[in-house]
Amino acid sequence: MKKFLWLSAFVITVFAQQSCQNKVNESPKTKDSTQPKPMVIKTPIDQAWTSFARYIAGVHDDQNDSLEKTEYWKMHSAKTDLRWRMLSQNVGKPIATWVSEKQYLGKQAPKTLLYPFAGGDFFYANLFYPNRDTIIMIGLEPTGSRFEIAQVDASKMEDYLTTLDRCMFYPHKLGFFRTLSMDDDFSHDLMNGTLHTFMFYLARNGFAIHYVEYFDLDAAGNKVAVKDGAAPIGMKIGFSGAGDNAVRELVYMSKDISNTGNKKDPSVLNYLKHRGNVVSFFKAASYLMYKDYFSDITNVVLGQSKIILQDDSGMPLATMQQGGFQAEVLGEYTKTINLFSNYFQKDMRAEYEAKKPAKLPFTIGYNAEFGECNLQLGSKK
Repeated sequence: MKKFLWLSAFVITVFAQQSCQNKVNESPKTKDSTQPKPMVIKTPIDQAWTSFARYIAGVHDDQNDSLEKTEYWKMHSAKTDLRWRMLSQNVGKPIATWVSEKQYLGKQAPKTLLYPFAGGDFFYANLFYPNRDTIIMIGLEPTGSRFEIAQVDASKMEDYLTTLDRCMFYPHKLGFFRTLSMDDDFSHDLMNGTLHTFMFYLARNGFAIHYVEYFDLDAAGNKVAVKDGAAPIGMKIGFSGAGDNAVRELVYMSKDISNTGNKKDPSVLNYLKHRGNVVSFFKAASYLMYKDYFSDITNVVLGQSKIILQDDSGMPLATMQQGGFQAEVLGEYTKTINLFSNYFQKDMRAEYEAKKPAKLPFTIGYNAEFGECNLQLGSKK
């Protein structure tokens, strides 16, 4: 049996990071999501899903007593406890404090967050946009499925936790998810999609799971049942924390949202168009919306967002301003990494030099390795 390289892992930087087909024939929401929603009575907590999430996150659960006796789980839990404390102190707390002090999300901000190009990054979505009723995330990675922990061979389970450890390490060391790393990690026979990163983050943030429902979309963007044997395009996860009076929902869709992808299958784009007003978030988005062939999603974001928070890899500042947003530049902007040097915005650099905004108390995104972080906050005029 492989042994965890736990001693070296302790000094590495911070760590973080079947299918049940229930009713999915609901229509997309069409009302303005800025309007107050009625109180929703909680659906029961699903103990099987909650216990699964806590197990893989290294969090004790009474239902898992016998499963937690293995040495590899105890080591996984100890490592994860340490790294989560470090992550909370070094990343989580500074961002949460900044969000609270900045108060860029006013009382009238829409309760739905749209986070395209997100992969499995629930961690930062929840930090920058706390208390959203619905979080919509889109990525190329598959949704994934749960397995029965008790039925997995010990060596295979240890390998799974090692893979999960590796997958969750890079985002917080580098400040962003690496697409190629996720492609490799999610090809694991057990860790087969973003479900696993979502479960990890939800459990570590103290959330309980109420349901996981898989769905497909028709061309008009309506949720429909997944066909037998087909991979679901999306899943929705109901979750709540101790202080929540209603179940919140995380919606993830696995989809190519380039113009070419939308032409072949417009379902996700049409689903988004029915959502009403949203707040949007972009981080380490590979500068995709600088390109003409991502104009579809750019136009949806500009048309439906009331607030956009992004780093420079989202959309050009000029695009945001031309789309009717008043933009505030935050942090530092002096460079891009070499891979994306052709996307450096000289006009935005001039605005940073003129306004001289304060340095942000945290680092995320591609320039995290240089100790530099930039954000642009757009508010609809």
